Amino acid sequence: MRVSISPRSCFNTLPPWGVRGFTLIEVLVAVSLLAIVLTAIYGIFGGVNSAKLRLDSDSGDYHLARVIFDRFGRELHGAYYRSGDQTTMFRGGVNAQNEPFLELTTTAVTLLSDTGSGISEVRYRLAPDQEADTGRQVLLRGERSRQSATAPVDDRMMRLAPNVATLSLRFYTGGRWLEQWDARQSGLPQLVEVSLVVGQDEQRRIPFITTFEIPDISVQ
Repeated sequence: MRVSISPRSCFNTLPPWGVRGFTLIEVLVAVSLLAIVLTAIYGIFGGVNSAKLRLDSDSGDYHLARVIFDRFGRELHGAYYRSGDQTTMFRGGVNAQNEPFLELTTTAVTLLSDTGSGISEVRYRLAPDQEADTGRQVLLRGERSRQSATAPVDDRMMRLAPNVATLSLRFYTGGRWLEQWDARQSGLPQLVEVSLVVGQDEQRRIPFITTFEIPDISVQ
């Protein structure tokens, strides 16, 4: 009997070249390259997203500052004070609780006032935010129609801006700047400087400062 010997032994473990698979080293190299590419892509998208969030936050802070300055400017330009009339006022600085404040009577009333026209008393105060974490500040605003000097004072104030970190006021007259002002001693100032620092993140707070001219419309 003749036994034919096959040219391909059953012990030959190497498959033909056309059907040969990947080795373990090749798989590990491919996985490593894929991980590097995915990490780079994730880093790019993460950086873009962080930049977008920062821009959105900064845009919100700039918008908030613009709203506050617009309101301050409108009411300061309409400031009204009459010497001897106890229902008119213009005072500001820092109160006994070490809180920045501004109180004035103005002709620039809003639709939220009692009458919608005439003269209103407007009050601003930067106080600790009772609805947020310790250390947060909120800018409060109150408005009511001008009343008699003996009428009860309504101390209720609305939350105007919760992201204001600091507020400072300076008043200019006669070539000098003052930190405190009361029109009952000095009349209306010529200029009022308002400085704000806006933002919740201490590392990214944005300072704003502007000066408003007070028209000389006081009545003696």
